Amino acid sequence: MENKKVYLITGGSSGIGLAIAEALTANNSQVISISRSEEKINRALNEKPQLKGKVDFIPGDVSNEESITQLRNYIEKKYEVIHGLINSAGVISVGNLQTLNSDDWQKMLDVNLTGPFLMTKTLLPLLKKANGASVINISSIAGLRPGTSIGYSVSKAGLDMLTRFLVADLGPYNIRVNSINPGLVKTHLHFDNDLISNQQDYDKMVEGARVRHPLKKVGEPQDIANMVKFLVSDEASWISGAIVPVAGGVTEENSFLMPKEDAILK
Repeated sequence: MENKKVYLITGGSSGIGLAIAEALTANNSQVISISRSEEKINRALNEKPQLKGKVDFIPGDVSNEESITQLRNYIEKKYEVIHGLINSAGVISVGNLQTLNSDDWQKMLDVNLTGPFLMTKTLLPLLKKANGASVINISSIAGLRPGTSIGYSVSKAGLDMLTRFLVADLGPYNIRVNSINPGLVKTHLHFDNDLISNQQDYDKMVEGARVRHPLKKVGEPQDIANMVKFLVSDEASWISGAIVPVAGGVTEENSFLMPKEDAILK
């Protein structure tokens, strides 16, 4: 892999993760994706056939330490090093303290927070080899302000704190750590997590979110991929510990003027 950067993306077979994978392959980089769903891997290859052979799609579970260890051994043998780790895998179940069940709460913590912790910890030896690696956590504006899911908001707020903690922890190894916090981005997320069952309801939800964003538009996966490309680049070599909303200004909206009833953020 001489002169070729190696990037590992969790959840790289759909939505934001897939857009990131496509963006990084455009830089002649080797991209590895880990995803629990063979179905999503097949869907990704159908949607983006140009990525066949450019992205190494691997089935695995980011919340399972044994699965991640197997992934590390595979990468070490085949690629030797990781220049960038993008923790993009995420799940969401809507609910507050009274309506969210404990299983869904735990699942969100396992995937959204424990997953990035285990991935970074287990793959650290390969990140150190890069002598200038980057870890990027795909968080959410729901981690900066309460959203429609107590579990999702808490897991993403925890992810932002993990980012901040790792800045000093990994800085001595010249590893930078940053968070990107999207607003609503049009992906399969809401369908895949059974939050929306039909296109009409999805379009209504997107329109409701659009008017709450000061720029009057919601995000596309490429918007997040563009920020990832910058943060892993040499142009961002002195940026670590940033919590970056990429959300059309929605973090600054006036809550007295904006309706909230049908918001599902990310």
